[in-house]
Amino acid sequence: MEIRRTLPQDFWELLHCLKMRSKYAILLVFVIGLVIIEKENNFISRVSDKLKQSPQALAEANGTDASPASAENGSLASLQELDSAFSRLRAHLRNVTLQLAGDEHPGPRRHVLLMATTRTGSSFVGEFFNQQGSIFYLFEPLWHIERTVTFEPGGANAVGSALVYRDVLKQLLLCDLYILESFISPAPEGHLTPFMFRRSSSRSLCEEPVCTPSTKKVFEKYHCKNRHCGPLNITLAAEACRRKQHVALKTVRIRQLEFLQPLVEDPRLDVRIIQLVRDPRAVLASRMVAFSGKYETWKKWASEGETPLREEEVQRLRGNCESIRLSAELGLRRPGWLRGRYMLVRYEDVARAPLQKAEEMYRFAGLPLTPQVEEWIGKNTQAPRDGSGVYSTRKNSSEQFEKWR
Repeated sequence: MEIRRTLPQDFWELLHCLKMRSKYAILLVFVIGLVIIEKENNFISRVSDKLKQSPQALAEANGTDASPASAENGSLASLQELDSAFSRLRAHLRNVTLQLAGDEHPGPRRHVLLMATTRTGSSFVGEFFNQQGSIFYLFEPLWHIERTVTFEPGGANAVGSALVYRDVLKQLLLCDLYILESFISPAPEGHLTPFMFRRSSSRSLCEEPVCTPSTKKVFEKYHCKNRHCGPLNITLAAEACRRKQHVALKTVRIRQLEFLQPLVEDPRLDVRIIQLVRDPRAVLASRMVAFSGKYETWKKWASEGETPLREEEVQRLRGNCESIRLSAELGLRRPGWLRGRYMLVRYEDVARAPLQKAEEMYRFAGLPLTPQVEEWIGKNTQAPRDGSGVYSTRKNSSEQFEKWR
């Protein structure tokens, strides 16, 4: 009887003990669950708040201009900001990769595009980059495209020419100089050509190893000035481009800044656009001297004041001014894709203080201004008054820029 009385008591004590342990276990699991859920909620709340931010808040957080988008477009604006951030991150990672690649490219590779129109001083300003030893500089490579591909001004044809120019520029900035072989006339043979326009204006094309021994009975239409070189070997030029740390191009054939957006957004490139402008009256006066045959009517009008100008000539000049104005306004509005990648420079300011403006342009491009560039500027901005020709880059710049008056 004692055993029967003891067993039920022991059994209930064991059961009670198990129940108490179960309660503690359930309480412990419940507490842990609450902690996990709270962390999840905090994370979800932060993400939700980020996505609910207005375009204004996103713009302020990223240091960009406010977007006029409405509240219901907040999610779309957020996605666009994220896409832009990923693009910037990808470009940054590429630059870091180049920095770690070795001594050949010790820093980020820059791509400078000097955008101007004829007779704005672009050849002179282009020399600021041509004189820097780590820059591969090309002078007016789009000249060949303009001579080969014919586009009528205005409308769809103007858009077509801008797209062709842009695509060629992209390949050239990537050191794909072979793209020019389709436009150089006569066509290169075996990647050799004596017809590269203004080859002498690019130091990189007139130095070792691109400057090969001259060849007898080969007429070099655009030969190097300071040394005798054989026909331009495009393969060697492309290799020289890749060996240089940076690339710079000068062109007067791109007038619509908006068409350059794909270049700026290409993750393979780190483009800096410098738009050079000049008083249009000075540009016209300079063109009447440099391109005398094409401006006979303007010359008579300037001297006599009564010779009627043809309407198409006036419209052409007005169209040039309009395209410059629109591009400058776009650049100064600083849309997201151009932020930190556009600089407007007045030739008049360069002429007054060439070294100061050179320093500003180099700082904008993220490049070091070398003593060689400073020396060149000093020598070529204090030339004798009678020692400069129409196409010369050696002038007394402080007096030259208002000579047209």
